[in-house]
Amino acid sequence: MRLKKYNNLGIGAKTLMSHIALALSVVLLASVLTYVLTYRYVRDNYIRDLLNKAERISETVHSVSDGGFKPSPRVVRIYQVLTDARVFFLEQGKEKMRLWQYTPPTKPGVERAAPTQEDDLQWVDIISAIDLQFFTRILQGERVSAMQNFEFIEGEVVFAGVPIYDEDGGVMGGVVLAQPVEQLRQLTRTIGVLMLIVISVSLLMAVVMATQLTRRLVRPIQRITRAARRLTDESDYAERITGLPNDEIGDLGRTMNSMAARLIDAIKNLRKERDKLGLVISGIGEGLIAVDYKGRVVHYNPVFLELMEINGIDDLWDCPDDNIQALKELLKRCMKAGEPESLNWQNHTQRALYAGASPLMDENGDIIGAVCLLRDMSEAMRMEQLRREYVANISHELRTPLTGIRGMVEPLIDGCMDTEEERQDSYRVILRETIRLEKLVGEMLDMSRLQDGRVSVELERLELPGILEAAARGMRQIAAEAGVELKVETDGSPLSCMGNEDRITQVLVILMDNALSFTPAGGTVTVYARDAGRCVAVGVRDTGCGIEPKDLPLIWERFYKADRSRMRTTGTGLGLAIAKLVTELMGGQIGVQSEPGKGADFTFTLNKEDPRIPPVPQMRKTTPTVQ
Repeated sequence: MRLKKYNNLGIGAKTLMSHIALALSVVLLASVLTYVLTYRYVRDNYIRDLLNKAERISETVHSVSDGGFKPSPRVVRIYQVLTDARVFFLEQGKEKMRLWQYTPPTKPGVERAAPTQEDDLQWVDIISAIDLQFFTRILQGERVSAMQNFEFIEGEVVFAGVPIYDEDGGVMGGVVLAQPVEQLRQLTRTIGVLMLIVISVSLLMAVVMATQLTRRLVRPIQRITRAARRLTDESDYAERITGLPNDEIGDLGRTMNSMAARLIDAIKNLRKERDKLGLVISGIGEGLIAVDYKGRVVHYNPVFLELMEINGIDDLWDCPDDNIQALKELLKRCMKAGEPESLNWQNHTQRALYAGASPLMDENGDIIGAVCLLRDMSEAMRMEQLRREYVANISHELRTPLTGIRGMVEPLIDGCMDTEEERQDSYRVILRETIRLEKLVGEMLDMSRLQDGRVSVELERLELPGILEAAARGMRQIAAEAGVELKVETDGSPLSCMGNEDRITQVLVILMDNALSFTPAGGTVTVYARDAGRCVAVGVRDTGCGIEPKDLPLIWERFYKADRSRMRTTGTGLGLAIAKLVTELMGGQIGVQSEPGKGADFTFTLNKEDPRIPPVPQMRKTTPTVQ
């Protein structure tokens, strides 16, 4: 539990506690070691000093005539005052060892009573074997010191004894100094108090220094932590750490600054790639939606919303619409099976939709979502229908003249045509159908070459009034036979433009033939040209039956024909498609305006300048400066 609490502390608290613990350990260890060494040093010096004092006393003692010694009480009292210890004299008697004790000195300020013989000199029996051992060593000429309990003094003392030599160098006795241990203990207690004060001051200084060092250590880390949090929480990638020290933490902060700078570049690149991906997804002409494993929408594009006919992606799956629920079930099946799934249906506007869903897998092969491509198949189906109709129309158009030719050739072969007039009629029918077949094949070839880009048009500067008159002149016979008035209108200007005379005539013939086919007798077809700014507008206007609105988008399709019952002649249905391709090949555009019962107005444009040649920039006149 304590370790867990310690692990939950911050690095500053941990560092401070470590510093304090280290300082406390070092100070305590150093203090204990110092105290022990100091105590021993003081004790040894204390005993050594006591031995030296005993040595000096032994040197001042004089022997008496009988071979003994007996210092005067006055001298002994002086010894005791000077040494601050009890003084004993050791003497080896004839029968036993005697220890002479003198009365201790009085306390300062207290008068001592007159000394007596008994007070000044007393002898002490040596009973303890330990005491006897020490005194025997003294009489053997050794210097003896110790700190222990002695029987002769009844307590623990600091003991020092040295031998006393006579004039011949023989040991005649010894002097013993005994000092209470309390004095030494008082000294060591004083040393202990001083050591305690030193320990307290040292610990206080260690705590202060550890606190300052910890702050210096932790502040850069705190700045780095705050910067990292801003990077994570606020995405503030421009944050930089300043005031870093020149150490490992400073290297960490500078590395983080460099990482933030690189991260900004990486995020910019990712955003660019994301934007590019978004543009690609948005630019796809098909609907796209991606979901995660829980069905939440991850990506989509506007085309998806358009095809599903919804306004927003929020709460998509909560919508009760059948199409959305069908798409939801498709994605579920795809993610559950882990295989592509597809679905076809029609939306509410009757557009045919195809949805193809594929599972998304991570690097471990686990399914993490699905992506669905939504495609509008209406145009493809319409083009397929047009293709089938195109083939059917070609077959029909080819079969009609071939049937007519066969219908005339077979009677000729069988000899059923008896008269020359009948044979000539058959030849004329065969020629007419052959011309019709040749025209159909030619138009189909022109259409194919125009669509494949195999036809190139040489543009040149032309004046339109003459071309319009020439084209109308070639169609006047047909107009006269149909009882329709054909006229040309221009504004009298040259109407200069860039184009190809043959191709312009081809378009005009197609438009005039189309207008004559749908204009009843007594009507009017007008070929006109007018200036339209940067281009020239050329058109064919009729007073025929007009075009139904539903037919307007389809008239440019190959083989498309409006109501045949309203046509005077039968055409191939390729004319308007060819006219559109030829006009675009010359760099223009073609269009139509029509109302049922009020005729139609087909117009195409021709550029006044060649669009393939860039305009020459005008040179600005400058005035030269005179130096």
